[in-house]
Amino acid sequence: MPAVSVIIPSYNLGEYIGETLRSVKDQTFEDWECIVVENGSSDNSKEVIREFVSLDARFKLIPLLSNIGVAAARNMAMQRCFGKYILCLNADDLIDPHYMEQAVAALEEDPSLNVVYAKADCFGDGASWDLPDFDMGTMLARNCIYVTSFFRKQEHDLYYGKGFDTDFVNGFEDWDFWLGFFESLPQEPHVLQLPEVMFHYRTRPGSRNNGVSDEALAEIRRMIWDKHKTLYAKYFCDPTETIEYLRVRRASEKASHSLGWLFGRGARKSPKKQ
Repeated sequence: MPAVSVIIPSYNLGEYIGETLRSVKDQTFEDWECIVVENGSSDNSKEVIREFVSLDARFKLIPLLSNIGVAAARNMAMQRCFGKYILCLNADDLIDPHYMEQAVAALEEDPSLNVVYAKADCFGDGASWDLPDFDMGTMLARNCIYVTSFFRKQEHDLYYGKGFDTDFVNGFEDWDFWLGFFESLPQEPHVLQLPEVMFHYRTRPGSRNNGVSDEALAEIRRMIWDKHKTLYAKYFCDPTETIEYLRVRRASEKASHSLGWLFGRGARKSPKKQ
């Protein structure tokens, strides 16, 4: 049995998935399997995936005729995987070659750990992703653990075998997953963030979370609240840490910056009075 099961749902991302699978293949830790659920893509995704499968038996393809969604695809793969640890990965993101090695070492050294993840950055500008330290209050305010994090398959099966909720069609199903996972543990969650940047998130205009409207976000918040009332009753949630507040603050800062630039430009161009 492999130590790690990497789970990748894929739909019409043939342009990127080869790079993603290469980042898995280039891991310094070699005891893994990678299960790709291909959601009936109309592009060349299947061909790219099959090439990796043909060259490395650790890659496995589950081809589907139609798109069952990200959540259902992950659940299908988790039901069929054999790894001691599970790592979910999106079909357009990348992991550092040492990510698996360092995360597995941490999990093996400390059996009390439930989740291990690393610092992250975003494609393009190379800026780091400002992930706050984990605590349940912040986790209830906004998701501070991305989906590409390591967790124990046994704990998932014993305490939270339901997997990802397919009702979260507009995104943030990973937020709900982590809350349910932590809620179902028999003890307080123990989470470790590795100090190095080892996860690379690709930002695209079509990414689901980036395109979530305020109305959809309000419905997601209602669903999260309704499902995890016991956690909200137990932990304090700082309103200034919520995704809604941060969204408004970023918009305000952007508007202030734009106005400052506009007025500054106008002032520079205004002719002096004679």
